[in-house]
Amino acid sequence: MRVPVVVKVGIFALLVMGVYTYFANSIPQIESKPPEEVSLEEGKVTPEQLVKVGEEIFKTKGTCEVCHRIGQAGARAPDLSGIGARAAQRKPGTSAKAYLVESLLEPGAHLVEGYPNIMPRVDRPPIGLNRSELWAVVAFLESLGGTVDVKLDDVPATAGGGGGAATTAAIVVPGDPKAGREVFFKKGAPPCAACHRIGGEGGQVGPDLSKIGAIQTPEYIMGKILDPASKGTVAGFPAGVMPPTLAQQLTAKEYMDLVAFLLQQKGGEAPKK
Repeated sequence: MRVPVVVKVGIFALLVMGVYTYFANSIPQIESKPPEEVSLEEGKVTPEQLVKVGEEIFKTKGTCEVCHRIGQAGARAPDLSGIGARAAQRKPGTSAKAYLVESLLEPGAHLVEGYPNIMPRVDRPPIGLNRSELWAVVAFLESLGGTVDVKLDDVPATAGGGGGAATTAAIVVPGDPKAGREVFFKKGAPPCAACHRIGGEGGQVGPDLSKIGAIQTPEYIMGKILDPASKGTVAGFPAGVMPPTLAQQLTAKEYMDLVAFLLQQKGGEAPKK
C-alpha cells in the first residue's frame, strides 16, 4: 500500500517541528529582568538622582535657560547662581524649598527688582510640568548653593493638574501662521523683524522670539502686541521701544495671524517661507 505524498509531507513536518521543539526546550532559560526605573511619584529616588533629573528638565522641557542663566549676567531673568542659598533669605520665615515652589507656581509673587513679571506658571501651558517634574526642578535649584531637602509632599498635590502636552495641544488660536509670518517680517512701520529675530533672521534691538511659543502663553503674546507696556520690559533690552500703536496698524485678521505664527516658534529653527 502506497502512502500519499501529502501524508508523507505532513509526517515530515511534524518530525521537524518536534526536533526543534525538543532542542529549544533543552536550552537553559535565563530570567530577564527589566532595568530598574526611578519612580519619582513613589519617592524611590536619591537626592543625587533627583537633582540630575531636575537639571535635565531645567535645560529641556522647562525651557528655563531661554531666560535664566547660572553664573552669567545679562539674561532676560535673574541669574540663578547660588539660588539654593539665596532663596532662604528672600522671604522671612519661608524656607528655600517653599520659596522656590511658590516662585515656580506663582512667579509674580516674588519679583526680583529690575525684572518684569513675564515668567509663566510652569505647571500650565505652554511649559506644563507635572508634579514630579516640579519636585525635581526645585531639588536642582536647591543644589545651587543650598541643601537638597525638598520632598514630593512639599509640592501641592494640585500642582501640574492643568499642564501637559494634551492641554497645550488644545490651545488653538484662529489664525494662519503662514500669513502671520508675512506680517512679522513685512507688515508695519517698522515690521516686527526690524527689532526681533526668529531663527537667525531679523533684528536684535528686542528679544529673540525663536522660542516665544514655548515659554509664553497666548494671553501674554496677545497682550504684548496690544499694550507692550502692560507686560513690562525684558531685562537687558531698552524700555519703550516697541510701538504702542502696533495693534492699530494691523487688521483683526493680521493680528490673529501674527499671534498664531509666534505661538509656533518653539525651537529656533529657520522660519518657513
